[in-house]
Amino acid sequence: MNYRKESSLVKKILLGMLVRCPNCEEGKMFDGLFQINETCPVCGVRFERRDGESLGGMMFTLGFAEMISIGGFFLVNALWGPPMMAQLAFWLVFTVAFCVLFYRNGRGIWIGIVYVTGGVYRDDEAPEKKEAVDWTKYNKG
Repeated sequence: MNYRKESSLVKKILLGMLVRCPNCEEGKMFDGLFQINETCPVCGVRFERRDGESLGGMMFTLGFAEMISIGGFFLVNALWGPPMMAQLAFWLVFTVAFCVLFYRNGRGIWIGIVYVTGGVYRDDEAPEKKEAVDWTKYNKG
């Protein structure tokens, strides 16, 4: 796709984590703590095209929080052995706080992933639609 600059896939995903547009590398993705811009204010790339695209970013954030929480729980338990209820309370609060504070970054990472797979582009640069394959001619049954 000719509208993308040549650069590594990892860089585009890291730009998403920094909440910058993966296309122009300059525009801000968010306007406020939780409000995502529909399009990049610099290059006009649309960040989300369909309802529910934010779910991937939220699941990424939750999965990352759970990995840290579970690993941290076992590590702290093995090193210091604090009371179980204190640990459960701490890691519950940590998980909720992490999900709230990492929300923007998780959605940015997801938008970076969607960008490298071809799902983030300007409205006037929509990819060509391919004709559907007629599978009936292959069905010999």
